Amino acid sequence: MSFEVEAKDLLGRVGRLYTKSGVLETPAIFPVVDPKKQEVSLKTIEKYFKNIITNSYFIYNIFRKPIDVRKLLGWNGVVMTDSGAYQLMRYGVIEIEPDEILRYQFEIGSDIGVMLDLPMDSEESYSSASIKVEETLRRALRAVDMRGELGDMLLVGPIQGGIYGDLLVRSARRMSVLPFDIYAVGSPTTLLEEYRFDEIIDMVLKVKLNMRREAPLHLFGAGHPLILPFAVAAGVDLFDSASYVLYARDDRIMLRDRTVRLDEVKIDYLPCSTKLCEKPVEGLREMSKLERTELIAEHNLAILREEILEIKQRIHEGTLWEYLEEKARAHRSLYNALRSMGKYLKLLEEYDPATHPEPSGLLFFGDTSSYRPEPYRHRIRVRYYYKRPDRPVAILLKVDFKPYNKSWEYIYLNKILGEFRKYIHIYFIDDIFGVIPEEVAEVYPLSQHESWGASEAPYDDIAHISKVYKYIIAYNYYLSNRNIIITNNIDDIVSILNTIYSNATPPSWSPQAGA
Repeated sequence: MSFEVEAKDLLGRVGRLYTKSGVLETPAIFPVVDPKKQEVSLKTIEKYFKNIITNSYFIYNIFRKPIDVRKLLGWNGVVMTDSGAYQLMRYGVIEIEPDEILRYQFEIGSDIGVMLDLPMDSEESYSSASIKVEETLRRALRAVDMRGELGDMLLVGPIQGGIYGDLLVRSARRMSVLPFDIYAVGSPTTLLEEYRFDEIIDMVLKVKLNMRREAPLHLFGAGHPLILPFAVAAGVDLFDSASYVLYARDDRIMLRDRTVRLDEVKIDYLPCSTKLCEKPVEGLREMSKLERTELIAEHNLAILREEILEIKQRIHEGTLWEYLEEKARAHRSLYNALRSMGKYLKLLEEYDPATHPEPSGLLFFGDTSSYRPEPYRHRIRVRYYYKRPDRPVAILLKVDFKPYNKSWEYIYLNKILGEFRKYIHIYFIDDIFGVIPEEVAEVYPLSQHESWGASEAPYDDIAHISKVYKYIIAYNYYLSNRNIIITNNIDDIVSILNTIYSNATPPSWSPQAGA
């Protein structure tokens, strides 16, 4: 196996990809290097990344025969090569056969090669997209038949379908049974250019749901700090992009949470800490175009590296979702992407670790908490796997202190219940996790979290348990349910129980009874 996973959070992974030129830690981004015109030196790129991607079709057009790609570029690290599929999408034709370009990538010494697929843009008609999917699948069968000719070069299988979900699912399922080393989500470039991040994340999750999940997944063309953590959380391990230099040509400067244009900067220095940010803004404007492009491009590489390192650290900490919450407020489509992950909640819960080697407290926001795997996991366990004690009365406590079973209300209630205790089971009401049985109150992360706002979980859970208990008493929590006795005074609970057990039938209680 060429890929090992070291840490997980959500669908994100820190892993190790083994190539013939060395081990690559993922998530990783491959800066695009143009063999015809490279404005940023490979020595500069090497300060930030030990892996690059270049276009084998460009090299073929220049030399028409195999040439050592490392000697050509002056590079000693991992080299990935593309097949010219992007040029095929842009210009409609390339002058090489799929078998020939795949064999050529091996002959020039590529560590990771990509088969020649048929990509599409967001304006592609359904019929045209369907034809391209089928042709890509046909070429994929031929590519895996050539494995014996490709030595130890890792082989990438692009999954096509674009914005058409059914085509994407069909492609993912059929590609997944073929023995590619890496799978890739194709054709998101136009969506990225238009900042349609939510659609991209939906594409990735559809693929992840239908592919061989232990294999690494590549996302073509994604190279902005805003999209990277969301794509990783959705299961992407590898990226490639020329954004660092394309942005620089237009004087666009990447920051971790946005992009700024040099001519729009109003302060004397940029709000960052790279080499670029040490220079006065006015001095940057007075530089020659070439010098400024090189400097901005290097800055953009540094920012991309920072973002990848941040994502890795978040995965190890188990706080990747919290990081997505921060990022989601930077652009409307990112917020939509975060919310749309709720459609794949079962998939997220399946892959998200229940705990981490060094777990930290979690932070929840009421408007997005229902899309997170932790509350979903708890509610599934309580509803379908928890064996409740066979007792007729449930008491629901809404308290502030965590862990809940150390709160003064819980301790005091146990003292005053006396003989009633054997008839009662106690639950805690949590704004995010819903109903928590007293036995598991200290289990991570039921008490190890903070929240702003509330979800609908408590109402759904209380409605569910109200069907299995003869009597329910709720303390410090208002419910518009005539079958639940409500009180805001904990001492009244014993009085309520006395009334219940001193009558042959329970009395009629209004929602405010006992308050």
